[in-house]
Amino acid sequence: MKSAKQKERELVIQLSKKGKTCRDIAEILGISKSKASFWINRFKKTGSLKDKPRSGRPTSLTENKLIKISQIIKSKILESSKKTKAGISSKEVGQIIEHKTGKKYTLRHIQRLLHKTGFSLITPRVRHIKKDKKAQEKFRREFKKNSSRNMWVIQS
Repeated sequence: MKSAKQKERELVIQLSKKGKTCRDIAEILGISKSKASFWINRFKKTGSLKDKPRSGRPTSLTENKLIKISQIIKSKILESSKKTKAGISSKEVGQIIEHKTGKKYTLRHIQRLLHKTGFSLITPRVRHIKKDKKAQEKFRREFKKNSSRNMWVIQS
């Protein structure tokens, strides 16, 4: 299935082949003139409308390592949910990753990895506009009393 970006690029090329100018194409498709020009020139040079590979350092975590780490995290979450109805913090996940790989990751990178493996971040809300006071108090008692710590849980 083609993405919207891919279809838009194909339309740019089709209109260009029909003799439309970059300005006309931009006006018809609602894009900038430079974007239309860029894809026409890229197609003339390479014959392709695909994105080029992005630069950057490749991750040291292989798919297998990532799967093993996510299984460990799931077991920790399930273990802790039986005791306190709480998840696991990003710092704790970082320690697990560091223990398994020997490399330290930033909290932001850990969050990206967790999202990639199907976890979602929940943050305790002390006050919610739509909830009543009793529900807020119950939430405070059951989840985590006055906690500012974020927790990771398995997405349903």
